[in-house]
Amino acid sequence: MDGAVPERWRTPVTHLPGARRRPVRAAATLAAAALALSACGSSETASPAADAASEAAASETTVGTAFGEVAVPADPQRVVTLAENALDVALSVGVTPVGTTASRGGNAAPAYLGEAAAAIPVVATVAEPNLEAVLEAEPDLILASAGLAQEQYDALTAIAPTVVPDTATGGDWQEPLHVYAQALGADDELTADLDAITARAEAVAAAGSLDGTAAVLRWMANGALVMNSALMPGSLLQAAGADPLPIADLGAEPHSDPLSLENLGQVDADRLFVAAFGADGKGALEAAKAQPAFTQLGAVQAGTTSEVDGSVWSSASGPTAAQLVMDDIEAAAS
Repeated sequence: MDGAVPERWRTPVTHLPGARRRPVRAAATLAAAALALSACGSSETASPAADAASEAAASETTVGTAFGEVAVPADPQRVVTLAENALDVALSVGVTPVGTTASRGGNAAPAYLGEAAAAIPVVATVAEPNLEAVLEAEPDLILASAGLAQEQYDALTAIAPTVVPDTATGGDWQEPLHVYAQALGADDELTADLDAITARAEAVAAAGSLDGTAAVLRWMANGALVMNSALMPGSLLQAAGADPLPIADLGAEPHSDPLSLENLGQVDADRLFVAAFGADGKGALEAAKAQPAFTQLGAVQAGTTSEVDGSVWSSASGPTAAQLVMDDIEAAAS
């Protein structure tokens, strides 16, 4: 990237298989119903209290979350994002948060999101929010990560309406993105972005250039982990025509599964995408490259191994990250 979040791509095609969107119920509909009923009453003019209630209802929408339906501002002005994919979604639909979370293992917003993200104050780590910093940001909407603990949710929702997707780590990667976009009133824009990503993957599949098996390895300081094929990179690889390995079918929960150097042969796919995470991960990968268990892999010998950005492939899942993953997939297929 050149330091800025890419323009949105808007090819109107269908989503990846399994993508779903939760309906957002506009509270304005309820307000209209209330006004209609009041018009049928004996009073010719609405009371000040009724007017205030109607105005409040018209200024909100309702989003389904892990903690039930949450009323959020129809036009939020001060958004705090406490998940990397929430920040990615916000920036992609033109919303600049007033506070965000640091990247995994870092102390600033994810580098792949460029200067637009770098200027946003950090009010949380991946592990937990800094409640004082969140409060000082004066948000009118908080977008938090899936799996947020009840205690943290209670503290955040006391500050501002808090939206938490209810999907698991290995579930449909697009689902949480739609929840965030609905809370921002921008699901149509997100849908166009995701449609464009799908179109790119389908074009690769139609060319047949990625036929065969593919796997994604996350390389950490203590070695390799095979990534769940249900996560964003694995899902895009399948949409692009590659078949996942059985070892990468980790169900709905695990992000990845440790794999010893001795068992590296279990990911002997036609293509490998290796995502080293952090400086320690890169060092461990370089050391592994000298080992027979690595050099004897079919993809290594065939020259079909791609080293990719670990912060994007193994940690991110927003629309901008997905576009970057597709860049790498297209490069590997060319």
